[in-house]
Amino acid sequence: MRSFSKISSVVSATALFAALVLPASAMAVELSNSSASYGDKVSLIHNDYGKDVVIRSDVSIDDLRKMRDTISEQSRQIEELKRSSGSSSSSSGKEIDDLKNKVKDQDRELDTLGRQVEDLKRNSGSGSNSNSSEISNLKQKINDQDRAMDQLKRTVEDLSRKVK
Repeated sequence: MRSFSKISSVVSATALFAALVLPASAMAVELSNSSASYGDKVSLIHNDYGKDVVIRSDVSIDDLRKMRDTISEQSRQIEELKRSSGSSSSSSGKEIDDLKNKVKDQDRELDTLGRQVEDLKRNSGSGSNSNSSEISNLKQKINDQDRAMDQLKRTVEDLSRKVK
């Protein structure tokens, strides 16, 4: 950040340069070591049809101070944004890494669950085979008992007819 005495030095240097460039007869410029104050205007060298003349501009010292302050504030904001965007990108990078780890964990869990399902299928498949053979055996026994009951029924009927 420049101090304001440098701005007044620039103004003084501009006036000095104008004094050196202009012919001695056209000079009416006085140089001073005092600092610029509020409301002072910046002097400019203007080429007026081939003739360099010193003119007062509409730019005041106060305008230059405001511009300097604005630039300083904008520079500070830019630096702050750089710092904050750097930290947010690193934090978002960390969040991405966390999410990748969660996805890997979930993949491992899915693999484990898939293996468990396959194991259950194999176990229940052999169990269902044994269950179906047991069911077939039971059905066979029931059918045999039905036949035996039917035969006993016929025998009881035969005996009851003989008794009558």
